[in-house]
Formats: sequence, structure tokens, C-alpha cells
Amino acid sequence: MKIASGLKCHNCGAPLSLKAGEVIITCDYCGTDFNVASDKKFFLEHSIIPSRLDDMAVNEVVKSWMSTGALKPSNFYKASRIEDQSLVFLPFYVVHLNVTTTYSGMFTRTGGRDPRNGVLHKEYYWKVLGRRGSKFPTREYEIPLSGKEDFNLSRIPPNSKYLNAEFDEKDAEDIARGEAADNQKFMLSSQINEFDSIVNSFEVEDIEFVHAPIWKVDYNYNNAMYQMLICGSTGEVIRGDIPPPDHSVGGFFSDLRKALIGR
Repeated sequence: MKIASGLKCHNCGAPLSLKAGEVIITCDYCGTDFNVASDKKFFLEHSIIPSRLDDMAVNEVVKSWMSTGALKPSNFYKASRIEDQSLVFLPFYVVHLNVTTTYSGMFTRTGGRDPRNGVLHKEYYWKVLGRRGSKFPTREYEIPLSGKEDFNLSRIPPNSKYLNAEFDEKDAEDIARGEAADNQKFMLSSQINEFDSIVNSFEVEDIEFVHAPIWKVDYNYNNAMYQMLICGSTGEVIRGDIPPPDHSVGGFFSDLRKALIGR
């Protein structure tokens, strides 16, 4: 739902379209970005990764994914029906930061109390999806940054859409710091299971703002709905729902035939 009217682009004067929760918005006419919260132009580098897949290519990706791999029903592709597929450009912040963690504690899993301490340093290019409350599997998605270009509205195909970010780079940096710190502690958990102290220092090198193409495919299998997410640049399946196995007698023999002869 649009919640504001009368906002105009400071660059070309065109009306700006603002929806609930959005903070960084892009002018639909000239592509200029604005931080609505501060009413200023958004100066962070803005890139776009064009989609290299059309509808037919997406169908081929779906067919290949459904026809190969373990744990999938033998009739998966033939019995499935695509109900909807759409292309959306999602906003990501890529935060380049170095994290140094100084730690001390005890390792007790062997029954004793083995004191341990040290320093863990790691460099990250941490991905933060600029949308709140989204269930998109950000950690599983490798953004193909090698294919990025300067943001240009002409790279967004007709009948697709792009989403504006719901927070700015300062919030993205805070999120990246917190999630990277959690990851540091997770990596140390194999060495320490009782922490006495853990202190993180951060050095942020750079932050990028990029729109990446994601194809969402909704399909029906045995009267139940499932979903696939596909990278529009590489054709890689980011995540795909696999229906539960068919436990009927017919399903058992069908899956056994697939295991033995591959079809």
C-alpha cells in the first residue's frame, strides 16, 4: 500500500512512489536513490545484477532440478505444474568488514576443565537483505557480484519489479556486525564451551548496495503448493521445496525403479 504522496525526486522532479516501511527509494524515472528518513540523496554506490534468464530458461532450470538429485519423487517433474513464476530484484547490502575476537574460557567436553584463550581474526563480505521480516535464505545465496553493473532502470525487464530497501546502510552495518560476531562465537564453540570473556573489534572497509535478480517459482505437486528460488544471473537454485516421499506401494516401486535405472 502506498502511504505517502507529494514526494518528488530532487534530481528530475518526478513523483516518488513510497510504500510502507521503505527508507531507500529509487526514482522510477531517473534511477536516483533517496534516503526518505533524512530527506537526502543516497550516496552509497548502487549496482544492479541483470537477469540472464527468461521464462523459458527458468522452465529448463526447474525441469533439470526436478529431474535430478536424491530424495525427489520419481514422477516429480511430470506430476508438477508451475502455477506462477516471477522475477524480482531484491536489495542487498554487502558489508566488507574485518572482525578480531579476543576470547578466553574453558573446554569441558572431555570431562576436565581445559583453559583456553586466543585471538580469532576473520574477513567477511557479509550479506544483509534490505527488507525486514523476510524469510529469504540470505546466508545460502552467493550474490554473483562479478556480474554487477551501475544501477540502470533499463536493466529491469518489463513485468518484473524491484523492491526498495527498508533500512539504510547504517542499520545494515549494525546487522552485519551483530551477525558476524555471532558467527565468530559459533566458530569458537568447537574450542570453548564455557566463555569467560569474548570481545570483538570491527573494521568496516566498505559497504555496497546492490539489487540482485531472483526468480520465484510456485508449483503444484499432488495438490500441494511448493516454491523454488532461482538466481536470475547464474541459474543456480538457491532453495527448492522437495515434497515428502510417496509411501504408497506404487510410489515405492516407482522410486525403486528410479534408483535402479535412473528414470
